[in-house]
Formats: sequence, C-alpha cells, structure tokens
Amino acid sequence: KNCKEIRYQSCPHCGDRQEKDCKLTRYDKDLLEDIEKKKIKEWYPANRLYYPDGRPFIKKEKYESVEQLFTKRNLQALAWLMETIEKEPDKDLRDFLKIGFSSMSHLCTKMMPVRPTRPFSSVWNEHSYWSASEFMESNVWDKFESAINGHQGILKAKAESNKFFKDIKIASSFEHVISGKADVYIYNGSCLDLMKEMTEESVDYIFTDPPYDASIQFGELSYMWVSWLKMNGDYLKDIVSNEIIRNERQHKDFTVYHSLLSSSFQKMFKVIKPEHYLTVTFHNPTFKVRNATIRAGIFAGFEFEKIHHQELARPSAKSLLQPFGSAQGDFYLRFKKPSAKVTALKPEEIDELRFENIVVESTIALLAERAEPTPYTVIINYIDPILAKQGYFASLHIGLDISDILKIHLNKEFMLLPAVVGGAEGKLWWFKDTSIVPRLNEIPLTERVEQTVYRKLHQMGKVTFTEVWDAVSTEFPNSLTSDSTSIMDALKIYARQVTGGYWLLKPEIQQRIRQHNEVIAILAVVGKKQGYDIWIGKREQHEKDSGLIATGKTLNEYMSVKHLRIDNAANQDVIENIDLIWIKNRRVKAIFEVESTTSMTSALMRGSNIDREVDKFMVLPEEREDQFKKKMTSPLFKEHFENENWRLIYFDTLRNAYVKDKNRVDIYELIDKKVRQSKEENISDKQGRLF
Repeated sequence: KNCKEIRYQSCPHCGDRQEKDCKLTRYDKDLLEDIEKKKIKEWYPANRLYYPDGRPFIKKEKYESVEQLFTKRNLQALAWLMETIEKEPDKDLRDFLKIGFSSMSHLCTKMMPVRPTRPFSSVWNEHSYWSASEFMESNVWDKFESAINGHQGILKAKAESNKFFKDIKIASSFEHVISGKADVYIYNGSCLDLMKEMTEESVDYIFTDPPYDASIQFGELSYMWVSWLKMNGDYLKDIVSNEIIRNERQHKDFTVYHSLLSSSFQKMFKVIKPEHYLTVTFHNPTFKVRNATIRAGIFAGFEFEKIHHQELARPSAKSLLQPFGSAQGDFYLRFKKPSAKVTALKPEEIDELRFENIVVESTIALLAERAEPTPYTVIINYIDPILAKQGYFASLHIGLDISDILKIHLNKEFMLLPAVVGGAEGKLWWFKDTSIVPRLNEIPLTERVEQTVYRKLHQMGKVTFTEVWDAVSTEFPNSLTSDSTSIMDALKIYARQVTGGYWLLKPEIQQRIRQHNEVIAILAVVGKKQGYDIWIGKREQHEKDSGLIATGKTLNEYMSVKHLRIDNAANQDVIENIDLIWIKNRRVKAIFEVESTTSMTSALMRGSNIDREVDKFMVLPEEREDQFKKKMTSPLFKEHFENENWRLIYFDTLRNAYVKDKNRVDIYELIDKKVRQSKEENISDKQGRLF
C-alpha cells in the first residue's frame, strides 16, 4: 500500500526501461495486496533485536526483530531461497551459496534509501538497523543472480582466488604454518582464543583492524546475517562476553572497552617476536579513542614508532585540509616489540607546560623539514610518537590536546594559508615568520616527491601506483611520507594512465627532455652574439646539442669560459651547476635555468648565490605553467622568485623566436609570452642592459 513506483532496467521482452515516475498499475496493486494476505510457510528468522537480559540493541531503531527489516514480498523470496539452498546435498556448494546469500540479503531490506543518482542501486549507509523514510525494495532474484554470477560475484572471485592460491598450502592448524609445513591458516573464531594456544615469540608480524570504541557495533550489526544462517545459538552471550567494544547495553563503558583492548595488546606482545612489528589500522577520528589505542600498545610493552595517514577516497577540506579538530581518513599505527635486552619505557605523567613546548617545537621542526605549508593531519601524526616517548599517554582520560596548543600559537609562530589539494580547498599550517628557523630544507617536500615520481617513471617507463608509492615511502620515511593525493598529482603531471593499472610516461615529457639541450644551445648562441662569455653547467657540458640547432657538437664547445671565476656571486661550486650563464668582465649578467622536468626550487636555490640585481630566467615547457603557478602559492618559492629578479620564458616561445630571428632573439620580448611575437628583428633597449 505504500509502494510509490516500480522501476526496472530492461524488459526481457521489449527492452523498455523505467527509471522514475513509473506508477503502479491495478495489477501491481492487486499483486501486492495478495502477497500481504498470504502467510509465509517457509522458515525465516524472527530473532528480536534485544540482548538476553532484555536490553535493546544500541543500534536498534524502529524495527523490533530481524524479519521486520524486510518487506513481506522480499521476506517470502528470501525464505524460498534459503530453503532451496538448505536442500543442496553437497556441503561445500551449500556453504558457497550461503556466502552469496549473505553478500546480498542486507541489500533486500527496508534500510536501502532511494538514491537520486543511482535509480537501481542502494546501500546500507547507516551503521544501525535504521528506517529510511523512502526505501528501495530490491529484487531478491536479481540480487542473488548478481551475487553469484555478476562482475563482482563469487564465481568470478573464486576463479581469481583459485589462481592466486594455486601453489599455496592451506593449513588445518596454525602449528603447520609456524613449522613451515603450510602457508596459510584461516581461523574462524576469536584471535584472543587463538593467541592463548600459540607459543610465545613465534609470530613475525601482526596486522589488525580492531573495533574502535563505539564507532561500529560489529556484533549487533552482524546479527541479521547470523540469524539467517542459524548461527545465533549463544551468539549474543558470546559478544557480550568477548566483543571489544564500547556498548553500554552490553554493560561496557569506555573504561571496560579500554581494559579489553589493553588485554588484546598484551596477548599480541606475548606472541610476536622481538624486533618485529605490529600494524594497527585506525578509523576513529576522535583523539580520546586514538590516545586510548596508542596507550594500550605502549603499556603492553610496544614502542610506538609512526602513524601513516591515508586520506579519504574522495578528498575534502575536512579530510586533508582541516586546520583543527579531528583528522579524518584511515591511519596505520606502527608498533615495534623491542629486543629482549631492551625494556620499553613506561611513560610518566606530562605537565601542561612540557606538553606545550613539545607540540610547538615538534611542529617547527616538521615544517622546517618538509619546507612547505603542511596539513594538520600530518602534524598530529608526527607529534604523537614524540609525545608517546615523553609521557603523554600515561593517563587514559587526558585533557591536553594538540589542536588547543596550535590555536594558542596561531599568529605567533604559525599562520594558516589557503590551499587546494586534490581539488579540495582548505588551510595549511606554515610559519608566521621563517626567521625563527635557522635553516629550512631547501626543496619543498612536494617537489622532492615529484622528482622521485619522475625518476621512477624515467627508469621503468611504465609503473603502477603501488610501485611509485613504495619508492616515495622509502625515500621519504616517517614525517616526510607523502599522502596519496600528492603522489597522484605528480603522476598526472608526468604520466598517463593505461590499462592494467599502469602509468606510462607521457611522450611530450620525453620530447621536452630532448629539447633541454636544444634550449641551452640556443641561449648560448644568442648570448655569444650579444658579446657575452658563455658558461654551461657542469652536468650538461658533455651532452650534445639537438633539435633546431643540432650540429653534433657537445655543449662544452659552446662555452667561451673554461674555468669559472665570478666576482658578483658566492659559492662557486654551486653556481657551476647553473644551466647557462652570460658573463662580461668576470661578472654575471644573466643566468638561465632550463627546467624541462626538474626541480624549479632547486633552480631558485642555485640562483640565490648570484647578486640579487642580476637578471635570472627560468625557462619552462608551456605545459609546466600550472606547476609554476602552484609553486608560486608557496611562501618560500614566491619570495625567492619575486625578490631575486627572476623572469619566466617558455620553451616554444624561445624556439619559435629562434626560427624567426636566429641569434638576434630579444630575450626580454619573450618574458611571460606563450605565443610567437611579430616583432621586428631589432634588439630592444631592455636587452641593452646586459652589455
């Protein structure tokens, strides 16, 4: 009686499709009324959503029992389906079909909200037995067909897993794995019970994703499937006794939850080998739960080493660019069991003044090391392991908070800068005055990551995201580990995605690399025509000219200065690596950094050794303009570029001008131009300043 419309993707007879405004016919209404009148003869679960002591599930809302989660029609269809599955004589096939049943039965409940953009699809998007104001009654037969035979169905999954496990030995006990007789043992039960049976210090590595406080009530929310599978005998008593969760209906407050969590860490510490690692995934954004998790690990005896952050799949200002408060996304907490000779220190209490000093000093050190405005999430992930060693996690109910300290020091040591990362807008932390840092790392982390991504692509030609992630994580560990959005942005600069999950170096990048020497040679010829001595950077001197100016010469043959001696520059060994220098009377008149793919900031750092008033030119491929604009949002980069007399020239603008004017090119007429200029072949007054 409450059915509003009937949708279908394709009529099997005529191919008609109905996505909206498809009202019920008289036949449809009569059929629904007939279904409501009939009694379901087959078995279905009617388990109440209550604990044995009569308390309702904390995640029970409108519905009282499992069968109320379904419409009468879907309840009947599922009952028929389960009865048929139970008649299958082959146990393995019967269990296989039950996996398919379990993977789709929740999609056939009344908890599936109508989604405007997905007319035939829905999802259980609330962590409760909730009641949608408008819900989608999915077709049971279509869902089961898809669960078995669909592109994400278990037949395809089984075929894929069979390939993977072809040479893998499955054990019947964990002892077989530890002794090397088998590769994998799957234990269907509580890992806490399993660890009681295991030999001490027998495990090489543990990876776990435990429940976090009351975030998701896994025990309660599994009860619907448990009921359909008739596995509900002592299930509720078992989760009341053993589930590590905060759930007051199970008589477990936060203190009880933390005690159970601590017990699990102690058991893991007992079975893992010394000098080996435990990784804990973490999804709860609140500091209270995060701190309790870290504290449980530390007091079990582990050393807390690192937090790695994986931002949300769809980045938002909330996830990566949130300046204060709870960090969002997934976290990986890395703990290490110290050697038998070393006892992990139990932290002492920390006072407010010491806490504040640690937060401020650690933030300054982090920003200096990264050399760029930094997300709040990165800051707290860097500071937490430091605090762990200083006693921050000695108390369970601690009142100190990193964000409170940073707020106090905002507009003192620190400031917030607007930023865009992965299409998300927000704010990043940076120094109010960089003079408080004795020496910043020269190259911003983002640019160092870009260069690592490029080198990996240049080395292999074709890479996967995982291969690039591994290279970046290895080169930039701990506080310097980059987020996946920055790595993906770098990949998009230098590569294009192809089939098989690979990234292929863009052909235009390879072309620009070849043009690098061509551009240097053009600038050398133009400078020589204007009466300058020419110096070419040490790294380029033995390269050959190419392209428009190709004569087969090495670039050192374009040089008129064989030993660099300069009066208006410092750090001779650094400026010797500048791509090209125009010189007159032992004084630099102009420098050129040709950056086809390489670090723009490195170019600025080299140029900073030349007197400020000397003209400096950065020569870029046109397609790097967006990269350049992004660099200019960095306070350090912008300060160097604007205050040290830098100008911008583009590859093709210079090359076109050379085709037209040869060695009479007017460099100043090319500044910031991206099209060929129709100027007469006279040298401008501006270029006269170089004589």
